[in-house]
Amino acid sequence: MSPDTIAHPKTVLIVEDEAHIAEALAFLIEDAGYIARIAHNGKEALMIITEAVPDLIISDLMMPQMSGAQLLEVLRTQGKMTLPIVLMSAAGRDHIPAVGADATIGKPFEIAEIDALLRRFLG
Repeated sequence: MSPDTIAHPKTVLIVEDEAHIAEALAFLIEDAGYIARIAHNGKEALMIITEAVPDLIISDLMMPQMSGAQLLEVLRTQGKMTLPIVLMSAAGRDHIPAVGADATIGKPFEIAEIDALLRRFLG
């Protein structure tokens, strides 16, 4: 079998400043067979993305140093238009501004909702 035929697990970057939420998401993502990486704010996420672009980003909206909306704006202006980005907020999905996210979810989230997002964006 050649290296080109070996499937590599897809990676999801979780951008979340609350450790318990980030860890819960990482558990769900890894349990579904994907690789989870965690950044605690948008600036840290940008550093991780320069090392390796993930297949999906799930980001909190409100974080210190750089919000999810600011992260999304930077990524879109850098030409990463096809990278799917999901924004989540404790204020609920109706309070997430229309800033170009591919999907939005509220917190707390349902396990089925995360599973559906993974299937939608990662196959």
